[in-house]
Amino acid sequence: MTIRQEIHAFIDDIEESKLAALKPLLSILVDEAIVIETDLTEEERTLIAQGIEEYEKNPESFTPLDLID
Repeated sequence: MTIRQEIHAFIDDIEESKLAALKPLLSILVDEAIVIETDLTEEERTLIAQGIEEYEKNPESFTPLDLID
């Protein structure tokens, strides 16, 4: 099975209501104009870790990206 087939299988198993969370990520991945940084500074890594920690503590306080104007 190829990676593409595996991903399709995963998507087929996701409830319709949960697909909304996947949509923004997929739209970013297919947009050639968006460059994902891989060479983050230590400060950037720390900020990302803090954001993840805050989200895990209180996820309902965050706004999904697709709802931001």
